[in-house]
Amino acid sequence: MQAFISRIIQEIKYQRQKDWTFQEVGAHWDATTDYDDINERTYSYFRRFVDSFALYPEIEPGETLDICTRTGNGTFYYWQRGKIKKVVCADVSEKMLQLCRERLKETDLEYELKIFTQLPLPFADKQFDNILCFETIEHIAQPSLFLKEISRIIKPGGILVLTMPNILWETIHSLAAVFKFHHSEGPHTFLRKNFVAKELTKNNFKIIARQTTVLIPGGPKKLIKLGEYLEKKLPASILNSLGLRRIFICQKN
Repeated sequence: MQAFISRIIQEIKYQRQKDWTFQEVGAHWDATTDYDDINERTYSYFRRFVDSFALYPEIEPGETLDICTRTGNGTFYYWQRGKIKKVVCADVSEKMLQLCRERLKETDLEYELKIFTQLPLPFADKQFDNILCFETIEHIAQPSLFLKEISRIIKPGGILVLTMPNILWETIHSLAAVFKFHHSEGPHTFLRKNFVAKELTKNNFKIIARQTTVLIPGGPKKLIKLGEYLEKKLPASILNSLGLRRIFICQKN
């Protein structure tokens, strides 16, 4: 019971906090011992890669940054499908980068692992052809400055893939952590889609595709199939309001 109450208090703290450091985020992911084990059982997890890839434009692969790569699953997914030639996998967690190394060492992908602990990001102006940013921006206490940095380090014409959870699902995420259905999100603030869209435009990105996906994040196969069916049949306005994941595909002007 004491552990249960502690989880409730911790999740309330996460929802109420207004500021935190990259070191705090890194410490949270360092302490998350079963990240891949949990996510392999979570249907909605890989949808971030599958659904964003479906919207990805036909471009030649170049040097890619996978920012907050965690265990490298996004890089691996895009590499398998011929969209990454060279990559920098960056994260705030040393442990996650070690797991990422294990994921990528058996591939022929040219990769570099990079830890970062603050803004500005430790990269040169216009360094990257493309950037992958999966479920990351909500873990950055200064999202406007973060997107300004992303704009600085990507080349004109470069593609940014940004995914994030729907703000309406924040309490559900917290409850999943309290009842140990899923790992905690750690330090975070779920953001409104219009705020992110505005910040992307302000930082010289053209949004070339956007989509909201995932109505049912997990469960028995029949329930998941029902969710997939509803995603196809429901009006876009309903899916846009209720779906779990926001996806933005952007091109740098």
